[in-house]
Amino acid sequence: MNLFYAAAAFLLIFAGLVALALALRGIFGNELSSRLKVYVEDEDQLYTPRETNRFSRRRELSGSLTSRTVLPFFRQIGNIFERFTPAKSVETLRHQLYIAGNPMGMGPREFYGIRVGFILLGIWLGYMIYQRAAIRFSTWIAILVFVFCLVFPILWLRMMVSSRQNKIRKSLPDTLDLLSVCATAGLGFDQSMQRVSENMNTPVANELGRVVAEMEMGVSRREALRNLADRLDVSELSSFVAIIIQSEQLGMSISDTLHSQADQMRIERHYRAQEQARKAPIKMLIPLAFLIFPAIMAVLLGPSIPPLLALFSGF
Repeated sequence: MNLFYAAAAFLLIFAGLVALALALRGIFGNELSSRLKVYVEDEDQLYTPRETNRFSRRRELSGSLTSRTVLPFFRQIGNIFERFTPAKSVETLRHQLYIAGNPMGMGPREFYGIRVGFILLGIWLGYMIYQRAAIRFSTWIAILVFVFCLVFPILWLRMMVSSRQNKIRKSLPDTLDLLSVCATAGLGFDQSMQRVSENMNTPVANELGRVVAEMEMGVSRREALRNLADRLDVSELSSFVAIIIQSEQLGMSISDTLHSQADQMRIERHYRAQEQARKAPIKMLIPLAFLIFPAIMAVLLGPSIPPLLALFSGF
C-alpha cells in the first residue's frame, strides 16, 4: 500500500509541475508574441491601434471546457512521447485521425497523451483489484483490466475510422447523383464539386470542398483527386477517382460518367445491405445462446424442478 501512495504522490507532483510550467509560460511570454497576437487573430476581433494595449483588452474564451483544459494537458504529455516515436508511426496515426474526422480536434500528441493516461489508469485499477485478496482470480482480473485500458484507445480509433468510412460509402451515391445533375445542367466538373460542397453536409461533400480549395491554390485536378483518394482510403471512392481521371484523359462526357458511377455505387450499396442482412442471424446466435435461451429454460423448466426433487427424494 505504501507503493501505491508513493506512485499517487509522484503523479500529483508531476501534474502540478506541468501545470506550473504552463502557467509560467503564459505569464512570462515575451513582448514579441503578445504583439504578434494582434495580427494573427480573426478579423472580427481586431481593434484600432489605440485599443491594442494588452492591458486594456479583454480576451474572450472560446471552445468548450474540455478543449481548453483537458486536451492541452494531454497534448503536453503526448509531446514528450512523440519525440521518441518514429516519424512514420506519427504520420500513420495522423492519417487515421484524419479519416476518423479528427474527433474532438484530436491530433497525434493528444492521442498519445490519452493513451498514456489510460495506461496509468489501467495500472492503478489493476493494482487496486490485485490488493483485493477476497476476490477470486484477482490477478487475472487485474491483468484483463490493464490490457483493456491498454488497447481501448486503439480500438476506439479503429471504430471511429470504420464508422466514418461507412458514412462515406453510404453518402457517395447521393453525392454522385447531385454531381451528375449539376454537370447535366451545364456546369463544369469543378463548379459541380463546389456546388455540392456548398449544398450538402456530408463527409464526401466536405472533402470535395477541399479538392476545390486545392485546385484554387494551383494544384491540378488530377493531383487533387488523387489526394482525395489517398486521404480517405475508401475503395469505392478510389475507383471513382480513377474513372474520372481516365474519362478526362479519353475525352469522355463527365455527366454520363457520373451518372453511370452513381448507378454502380447504388447497386454496390444495395449488395452491402444484403450482406449485412445475411450476417444478422449469425450475430444473433450469441445473445440467443447466452441470454434468451437460459431465461426461457428457467421459465419453462423452473416450476417442474421442485416436484421432481420431491418425487426422487422419496425413493
